[in-house]
Amino acid sequence: MILDLSLPIEEEMPFYPGDPKPQVRKFLSIPKDGYDVSEIIIGTHTGTHIDVPAHAIPNGKTVDEIDISSFIGNGKACGINEPELDTEVLLIYTGTNKRWRKGWNMENIETIDENLANKIVRKEIRIVGIDSPSIGSIDVHKILLSNNVIVVENLSDKLSYLIGKRFEFYAIPLLINKGDGAPARAFAKL
Repeated sequence: MILDLSLPIEEEMPFYPGDPKPQVRKFLSIPKDGYDVSEIIIGTHTGTHIDVPAHAIPNGKTVDEIDISSFIGNGKACGINEPELDTEVLLIYTGTNKRWRKGWNMENIETIDENLANKIVRKEIRIVGIDSPSIGSIDVHKILLSNNVIVVENLSDKLSYLIGKRFEFYAIPLLINKGDGAPARAFAKL
């Protein structure tokens, strides 16, 4: 079974305050041009996306400098208050994205703290994901990204179905040259 953990990219989707406003619109149409082409404008950290070291670390690795296999691994999901640290991929369920809807301004989001970020690094977890628009403060980002931990943010609320289960996780980013992050299609294979 495959469980899609991605959020849709669409007009009026929530976006982090200060980031570009997402836009999805027809550029060409079948009636006028003979075929459809859409134009998409989003920030690299909008919707379900990957953070790589270049997001918060000067001269950190960019999306195109990281091997695609680094975005795949065996994982566990848990609640934010019961982290399972004996895994290579840790997905943290907060319930934050239950509120995901058009026009949501991302108020009152749950994140991890510096203490948990340091534990993740000590346990050599390679990928950490969360169902919240952000994993945490800029200091949390720096702890994780300076240790080459891949961060996946804005996973869908379907993450709740994975709590207590083992799975193979994939979060494949768009290959953006010199990208500090990228939209991704994230899913779990049970």
